[in-house]
Amino acid sequence: MGNTTEYKDWLSNVNLDDHQDVYDLYNSINNYETAGKFHTSKEVTNNGSEYFVKAEGNQDPLHLKSEDEKFSFLQFLADEYTDSGDGNVETWYNLKKEVNKID
Repeated sequence: MGNTTEYKDWLSNVNLDDHQDVYDLYNSINNYETAGKFHTSKEVTNNGSEYFVKAEGNQDPLHLKSEDEKFSFLQFLADEYTDSGDGNVETWYNLKKEVNKID
């Protein structure tokens, strides 16, 4: 088992089946907690913070080596996995929940 720092590779091994999975991943990383099938831990180092993101069914955790990498990944997630024009995953998710209530 090893860490990966390439989020595109890591995401290719993670099943983001619906908007709930995307939001759970975002929420887990943003709050470094368990959300759905994701768990993020934060380690404080002499140079700042590092994050390790685990996903059920994926042996290798994603290693985000800094706050900047964390925010870059969250922006990538918003840009590539949501249709939120402003990159606001919270607003996107709440809209998706409301639409699903109506359907």
